[in-house]
Amino acid sequence: MEIHIITDGKQPVGELTKRILMIHEEADYIHIREKKKSASEIMEIVSILISNGVSKSKLVINDRLDVALVNQLPNIHLPGHSFSVGKVRELEPSLRIGRSVHSLSEALESEKDGADYLLFGHVFETNSKANLTPRGIKQLAEICQSVQIPVIAIGGIVPNTISKLPGVNVSGIAVMSYVIASEDPHHALLEIKDSLSKGGFDEKTF
Repeated sequence: MEIHIITDGKQPVGELTKRILMIHEEADYIHIREKKKSASEIMEIVSILISNGVSKSKLVINDRLDVALVNQLPNIHLPGHSFSVGKVRELEPSLRIGRSVHSLSEALESEKDGADYLLFGHVFETNSKANLTPRGIKQLAEICQSVQIPVIAIGGIVPNTISKLPGVNVSGIAVMSYVIASEDPHHALLEIKDSLSKGGFDEKTF
């Protein structure tokens, strides 16, 4: 069961790296998703994290392929508007490439294009998508049943929504504001993990 923590673009470099260093040991992947930061700022984030013991294997760069390649990081996540998975695969075959999708057709197309995993959402109501109707459990389950690659659920993932996931063949969850914007990110992540444990999630469920 993978736990992906995604940055929300709201903290300066120093505060963001401080928060990530609180939680990196408890998370499977840390997505650096900083749309408004420059390449040099994202490079600084990566440098600070690696120099403080964060494994390169846990770091996922969102969209900024240049930053991933320069730092020889193994993971890149591509938003729907970004490069095609196939083109990135041609450039660097060894990368683990994820793709954000919002429909079954996008999921099937991304799988065919060679994505290693899919990030689907938003599943539940979330403040970051306040004006958009959530896509819901039913569509998440349909996508999970229709593709052979892992599907990670995102959007409104908090302790009390995790209880709605049992029975869905999802491979993991992605959490943004609940953890990264918390006053105590480490405690927030432990709450997420506790909810997963209480929900009886195991390898057979996911």
